[in-house]
Amino acid sequence: MADAELEAFVREWTRALLERDVAAAAALRSEDYRVTIDGAALDRAQELALLDSGQARFDRIDVEALTVERRGERATLAFDYRLEGVFEGQPLAGLFRTTLACGRDEGAWRARTARSEALQAPVPNEEVPAEAGALARLLGRAGRRLGLGPRPAAPAARFPELAYIPYRAGEDYILPPPAAPERTADGGLPIPPASLWTADVYALHGAEQVARMLALVEDSGFAFRDGDRVLDLGCGPGRMIRHLEPLAGRCEIWGADIDAEAILWCRAHLSPPFHFVTTTKVPHLPFADGSLRFVYCASLFTHIDDLAAAWLLELRRVLAPDGRLYLTLHDNRTVALFEEGAYRGSAVAEGIRASPTYQRAKAGFGMFTIGRDADSQVFYDRRWFAAMAAPAFEILSVTEQAYHYQTAYLLRPAAQ
Repeated sequence: MADAELEAFVREWTRALLERDVAAAAALRSEDYRVTIDGAALDRAQELALLDSGQARFDRIDVEALTVERRGERATLAFDYRLEGVFEGQPLAGLFRTTLACGRDEGAWRARTARSEALQAPVPNEEVPAEAGALARLLGRAGRRLGLGPRPAAPAARFPELAYIPYRAGEDYILPPPAAPERTADGGLPIPPASLWTADVYALHGAEQVARMLALVEDSGFAFRDGDRVLDLGCGPGRMIRHLEPLAGRCEIWGADIDAEAILWCRAHLSPPFHFVTTTKVPHLPFADGSLRFVYCASLFTHIDDLAAAWLLELRRVLAPDGRLYLTLHDNRTVALFEEGAYRGSAVAEGIRASPTYQRAKAGFGMFTIGRDADSQVFYDRRWFAAMAAPAFEILSVTEQAYHYQTAYLLRPAAQ
């Protein structure tokens, strides 16, 4: 999605590097900024010290590809760039990929986290093993010169920033009074602004994915009854839940998400007929034991890196004994599709294949994650996932490519 404001941010980012403009670089980074470079981590002060040291000179930075995913006051920027320069008298050249997670702070965009990986970067260095990433070798060598010390541990997740948007530390805010949702000209439910969309085509893909999900659920012998409670966990701006409107007259249907910005839009525009609640990353849902008959999590466990087993147990708690859980995962089939299948040329596949972690894991894995927390991309071996789910659930069906390149798993609670 084109965004002139954020395109200008990237231009200023590269200009500050080219000109070794430490003040400008500092202004583009939040106080708690962290960067990971080929697996090596630096905080804001350490990266600025490296830039200010004069050990590296960048002569040319050409951005070759830029994608912008903006959701209100947050955005993810991803770009490839060719770099030419000199490091301690040795040529520095190559192709790199950077991802910036940004937020608006006091009217200005600032990067909160950054991740850079070398796609092609020959940097001769005898002091660090050759298998280390080229940028990490450079970083380790520069760190010793500057006395930066060991790599800092990854920072703890900041729940107010990640889970309670539009919360900002120390800032007041006002929400508008409730109003009756307005229908579109053709009588349909409203469509959210494009800033809340993901890469999916909001209306088209939601309808397709709900139709496929309901067919799989019905094939398992499940039928919705009057008074059933249904939960869309990770509902975002309502891309799938909106297509359950035919059920809303006889079922109580909830959407839940940690993204309060999306939930606020849903409450204003999709309630009624649906209900919405903001949750957190902690595996705890505001529903009584056994009170839900159907829960679905579309592309949610693809981003849960640490607490997946605890989330499955929590979902088992809230599901009725005859209920169903539908979720989609990155699994072995996803890897095959990224390597040789129809999705090989997609931007997401190319980005994931560029990860050294992916390249190491693809030959055989139980579970792996690329990135952490809000940026994680999580993959499961099917046997690994089945073993993790087994104490709480029985797997009824596995359907490949039910959700783009993700595999759908339909489960029911295990007998107690």
